[in-house]
Amino acid sequence: MKMSKYFSDARENANNSFDSFSGQEFLNANGVAAGSSAGLGGATSQPYILSIANSTTDAVANVAVFNAYKSLAATATNFDNPAAITISMGIGGLTYGEMLYQSMNKPFVVGLTYLQSANASQVLETIRISQKDINGNESHKSIVPTIDPYQQQTGTVAIAFNYKIDGFTKLTIASILASATLNVYLYPAENVATGRALTGGAVVKGFQNPDLVKKDKVEIVGGGNQLGFGGNQASSRRSRRRF
Repeated sequence: MKMSKYFSDARENANNSFDSFSGQEFLNANGVAAGSSAGLGGATSQPYILSIANSTTDAVANVAVFNAYKSLAATATNFDNPAAITISMGIGGLTYGEMLYQSMNKPFVVGLTYLQSANASQVLETIRISQKDINGNESHKSIVPTIDPYQQQTGTVAIAFNYKIDGFTKLTIASILASATLNVYLYPAENVATGRALTGGAVVKGFQNPDLVKKDKVEIVGGGNQLGFGGNQASSRRSRRRF
């Protein structure tokens, strides 16, 4: 089931199937989603920024992020994490708890996940995405961050993978290394806000790609015969990413 269907407020059959990882891609410059003839919004995506810090000299395994329905429960302490872990928002005046409440009421699809840390090894820790619904359906996906061989920085990773965040979604970071801080930038491809309908707006709003990952064209001109392509003006283009 397409994530755009999941997010429509007319989800009468939302529980008939469960596919958590398909999702809406970013809108293009014309405010149109891939494969769609109409736009859902058009503003450039702005990130939700989380800062996850380990205050001890020992690595902390299986750090939980989001999972709002559980981590905000009265029985949970420190958002269901050890005392050594602190999660805060990258924008002053906002709290992680407020972000969790918003994720329950305004679910969104992440189009790009950007990881940054002063410890280059930290951004390579595996992230497991777990999702479920009230019927007991569950799905899991492990993301293995990889440094792009063409990027010029070592402490950053950009992950172009779509997944939804709602009250049931849990991100589990394999480890927050000793005394490390991991900054997580979640760029939404679309979100849901039922309150927009009160002013005649669309419940589902899409966002344009923030173009965080730049692409260069590498062009090889000539030498077609040597490369086995034939002709005298063969050319090849390859995209590479720069941060």
